[in-house]
Amino acid sequence: ENVTQSELWVFTRGQKAVKQLNVRKWRDQSLQDVHWPMNGDKVRVVRRDRPQRAVDFIEVDIGTNAIKTLLADEIEGAALEPKNIAYLKKGGDFLWWSQKTGWGMFYVYGFDGGEKRPLTTGQWNANSIVKIDSTTQQVWVSGQGRETGEQLYQTHLYRVNADGTGFTLLDAGNAHHASTLGENGMPSVVSPTKRYIYDTFSRMDLAPKSVLRDGASGRILSTLEEMDLSKLKELGFKPAETFSVKAADGITELYGNMWKPFDFDSTRKYPIITYVYPGPQTEGMTTGFSVRGPLMQLAQLGFIVVEVGHRGGSPLRSLAYHRYGYGNMRDYALADKKYALEQLAARHAFIDLDKVGIFGHSGGGFMTAAAMLLPPYNEFFKVGWSESGNHDNNIYNQNWSEWNHGVKVIAKADSASGAVRAGGTGAARRGGPGANAAAREVVQDSTNADKITFDIRVPTNDELAGNLKGNLALATGDLDNNVHPGGTIRLVNALVKANKRFDLFIYPGEPHGYRGTGPYNQRMLMEYFGEHLLGDYYRGNGEIK
Repeated sequence: ENVTQSELWVFTRGQKAVKQLNVRKWRDQSLQDVHWPMNGDKVRVVRRDRPQRAVDFIEVDIGTNAIKTLLADEIEGAALEPKNIAYLKKGGDFLWWSQKTGWGMFYVYGFDGGEKRPLTTGQWNANSIVKIDSTTQQVWVSGQGRETGEQLYQTHLYRVNADGTGFTLLDAGNAHHASTLGENGMPSVVSPTKRYIYDTFSRMDLAPKSVLRDGASGRILSTLEEMDLSKLKELGFKPAETFSVKAADGITELYGNMWKPFDFDSTRKYPIITYVYPGPQTEGMTTGFSVRGPLMQLAQLGFIVVEVGHRGGSPLRSLAYHRYGYGNMRDYALADKKYALEQLAARHAFIDLDKVGIFGHSGGGFMTAAAMLLPPYNEFFKVGWSESGNHDNNIYNQNWSEWNHGVKVIAKADSASGAVRAGGTGAARRGGPGANAAAREVVQDSTNADKITFDIRVPTNDELAGNLKGNLALATGDLDNNVHPGGTIRLVNALVKANKRFDLFIYPGEPHGYRGTGPYNQRMLMEYFGEHLLGDYYRGNGEIK
């Protein structure tokens, strides 16, 4: 109930006091992207309601506090994620990012509001504005999923005229072009003269290469640097193998990477372990080149180690994909993980599907424990290593939980009868399987902001403690500055009360990222999977060799 409140104050040079601007529309609203569009007479700000399903872009007159709404965006069954406003030139049209078509696209609006035209179109994700040339009215945009025959998370750079014409790919090639940054204080990959483009690209199975491209056509002019993997290969290094499988719906394409032991023998049977992270702010799947040390290291013990995506895991695809788990934060990814591993086992005789492990950190720790506790996944996954998990999202960050799970907006009880006045459940579902449960029950606006309240209850791992069947290890730092260690302690308490056997690691003085005990934790993780999936009980005493 007592959540952070956002206020807007202005200080005018020469005056002794600061003045608060009344921009309140919704209860517990947040403010972002505060900026001066021209001078100090008017300020612009994006305000967002607490459920994060509606936003207004407004202009406030400093002298009169008069508010002009330049645009409004709203969605049901999902959360909005507006990006900062970008102007084509000072005092000119601005760009607004929206998923109103189900895909993230940029739209051109007049300086005083009013949509003029789409800047980008299609079924792909326009991700960020890299650079704007206010003279030529050209815009450089990064995005994912537009190029056919490529993994959908590979990023590319495009140029387009402000009127939507002249759309041009500037870094062709089946790879992840990771350097497409630019506006908002980031170094630009487009040269000041716009004549050149700096591009570094790679894939999991393609070493990074940096090139200089022609700014007009994207043609490679010169190779600047290429990573030399020869020394790694002399040591036996082999990159992960890439693959794709279907989600549990049998339609949606998922992407993954597979690490094998360097001495891999196709005639053997190997236990399989999956590294997980549920997102939805980022998917636990690596796109560009990486040795992924902990995963590669674990594989050398005699495991097949994989990471693979799932519906609801990434904002770099469609809105439906990104918000699949809206209203079902705990369970949404598990069906896809199980089905992905089953498909891999059907393809590869060397995978032993009777010996399946799972591990992850933070959200991945939460997901790992859920997999070990929720039927039928607790039968499928035999061993889980769960680090710093937000096992009870009701005591985690309010903003993150409400943004990703969804919060109900309900009317306060009538003071006389105690009855709750509520409307319908809102528009058609846009998110995942639990989206309707989290949809608005009343419409909140400036007229009823003080007459509504919010309700959220995220399913926890604690309530599933009695279902534990396999071997589960829980780890947390006792000074975790992100996910409160109380989340792990609550699960420990529930497991004890359920009379379940489990393992617990508490790292004194450690925050969310294990700084000093990272290598120790990795060693314990490896031994845990070695014991329970390989039967290799290395631990004979307290000595670590």
